[in-house]
Amino acid sequence: MKFLGVDIGGTNIDMVIYDKTFKHFATYPTSEYIEKLNEILKKIIKKEKIDAIGIGAAVWIKNGKIVNAPNLPSIPDFGDVPIILDNDANCFALFAYKTFAFENLLAITIGTGIGSGIIINGKIYRGNGLAGEMGHLFVGGNKKCGCGGIGHLECYFGGKAMKEKYGKEAKELLKDDFIYSTEEFNLFCRVVSNAVALISPLAVVFGGRIGMNLNEERLKEGIYAYLPPLFDPEIKVVKDSLAVAKGACLMAMSKL
Repeated sequence: MKFLGVDIGGTNIDMVIYDKTFKHFATYPTSEYIEKLNEILKKIIKKEKIDAIGIGAAVWIKNGKIVNAPNLPSIPDFGDVPIILDNDANCFALFAYKTFAFENLLAITIGTGIGSGIIINGKIYRGNGLAGEMGHLFVGGNKKCGCGGIGHLECYFGGKAMKEKYGKEAKELLKDDFIYSTEEFNLFCRVVSNAVALISPLAVVFGGRIGMNLNEERLKEGIYAYLPPLFDPEIKVVKDSLAVAKGACLMAMSKL
């Protein structure tokens, strides 16, 4: 069988095809192509003879429906194209689980915003549908968040928020270790440590176009500075910009 995996992020739409191995198929700028997805997917299905499509999107999903998309220019409409849809961070969590085999893990993506997925006993934990929205935890202040709330972590950390404050793109934020010197990175580490104390995962795995370029030791140093004694998760970084799309493929494969 042949699978298409799609990652719809705030900045890019990445696509991979799985046919015994993963192969990068295409990358599109989200702002230009999100309205054309239905048409694009139909063409790919026909040309590539795709059996199933898995999509990981930066959206909130409840009761099987998209209820919010804080970092997307619009909520994607897939029309009558048959898809298996999940939150992008959940797809990343599944990929992290298949990569490292930690039965309990916290997976965090850092790109335009911040996403997180939770694996408990080898399965994605969704709670009442919205589990893992770490980027929308309240950290203080009155900055307006894209989701409609105020003072959320995403108002301070992530590609969009950091660019607004420092005027730097992701590559510049990472250059010369600048990002580690910011108060926002310190705030992020505090939030991660709180999440670790809450669910006690075996590992915290990072990805996304910013997250995949972070240093494991610097992350560990920042997070462990706020962890209570005896909490000792492994800190891992997945250096793969297509991890979410691949996880979406795995999601589709698992459903079939």
